[in-house]
Amino acid sequence: MSRILLALSALALLSACGVKGDLARPDPLWNREDAIRRECAEQAARNEPQDARCAQYQTGAGQ
Repeated sequence: MSRILLALSALALLSACGVKGDLARPDPLWNREDAIRRECAEQAARNEPQDARCAQYQTGAGQ
């Protein structure tokens, strides 16, 4: 029983190690253009910094 608790605590400590900060979300596989356009609109509505992919939709180059 103590080995199990020791292993679980070791895993919990190791899980804290890893990538720091936000992880970039990959592009969707289907309806990519619609999803990116929708995400850019949501970011603009929340006054968040825009992703680099949003530039083509702001200038109209992607249409």
